[in-house]
Amino acid sequence: MNKLRYLRIAVALAVLAAVLACTFAHVPVGTLCALCPVGFAEISLASGSAPWALLPGVIALLAVVAALGRVFCSWVCPTSLVRNLFGGRRPRGLTGQTGACAGCAQADAAASGHPSRAASDPNAARSRSSLATQGLVLAVLLAVSLVVHFPVFCLFCPIGLAFGTLFAVSRMFVTWQPGWELIVFPAMLLAEAFLLRRWCAAICPLGFFFGIMAKLHTRLPFLPRPRARAGKCLYGEGCRTCATVCPEDLCAATATPRDLEDCTGCLDCAEHCPTKAVTLGKTGEK
Repeated sequence: MNKLRYLRIAVALAVLAAVLACTFAHVPVGTLCALCPVGFAEISLASGSAPWALLPGVIALLAVVAALGRVFCSWVCPTSLVRNLFGGRRPRGLTGQTGACAGCAQADAAASGHPSRAASDPNAARSRSSLATQGLVLAVLLAVSLVVHFPVFCLFCPIGLAFGTLFAVSRMFVTWQPGWELIVFPAMLLAEAFLLRRWCAAICPLGFFFGIMAKLHTRLPFLPRPRARAGKCLYGEGCRTCATVCPEDLCAATATPRDLEDCTGCLDCAEHCPTKAVTLGKTGEK
């Protein structure tokens, strides 16, 4: 079990290693920051001119999210990598990203004898991502970048922190001069991954762009997304495995397009489904 979790770890580490190797080999591919729409907007405002050379990478990343959903979040982003590495043997914790047990609501309602919509549908009680708050954070960052003439999000972006840590470690072994960033950068990354539990859903400004692309993804019926086959799914018999293992508390059996906007494509639901009812399919497939 958890094979996909290990695969996600391997993919994220491979991406970091490849970019780091290219950097030290002076191959002009840049870093993952070159794909960031937030960085593109911040640099444009901070410098007073748009870095057009970065635009193709930004468009390519947004196109991938539109076609596959928020896969960058679970398969590449250092925040998910840290959670996968240090979040225990379970797939990022059975309590999910928000810290709310997806199976507790229906259990409590059944015990009290007062079933509710939350009891019958975990998606009704889950905390959804918020484009409004992410957009507000983005607006504040852009305004500050314009005033101070510096892309401030790079100071606490998980991707920037991950590369900053790697570069700091490499400098320590090359020059034998460790710096304060060896402590500060990893500490900030761990804080965002484990202390700010709503970082991805309600704070990360990159999620604002991903959220818009995810809306497009869920509205195109020919694109794949997690779904539960009615003939195999045990949801009607009380099974809530998919909602319990999902870091976003998504229940594949009852997920609406709005719910699926938060799906990061980690596929923990498909791997841990007891009847293998959850698969990637298109809208309307049986």
